Amino acid sequence: MPDPQGPADLEDLVVTAYAALDDAIKHAGVVCDKGKLVPRRGPPPEVDDREVLCLALLQEWLGYDSDLSWYQWLENNKTMRSLFPRMLTRQKWVERRTLLTPLLQKLSGAFMEMTPAEDGLPPFP
Repeated sequence: MPDPQGPADLEDLVVTAYAALDDAIKHAGVVCDKGKLVPRRGPPPEVDDREVLCLALLQEWLGYDSDLSWYQWLENNKTMRSLFPRMLTRQKWVERRTLLTPLLQKLSGAFMEMTPAEDGLPPFP
């Protein structure tokens, strides 16, 4: 599997993913309510939906097709464990990611619609 060269590269990738995700959530007009991006019953989740979506993006970006190998990598990577100290069980991870997949697809559209100027970045050449 592709892997960033070191902890600093990985931290940069995680920060980039989380910031891009946050921008897309705002652009799509999605509101986070007590850690939930998708309305559902029950108390606030122990792990915020934004964290789960960020990890789902990273799974795609890093080329992990298997949930098992992705989860094992997460469990064994010191940098990821320090950045995401509250991990779901593997089964809960799959369930939550499945719940959030339609939202992630909506956010993919938001990523495509966003322009560099909206992010405070200079326009593409």
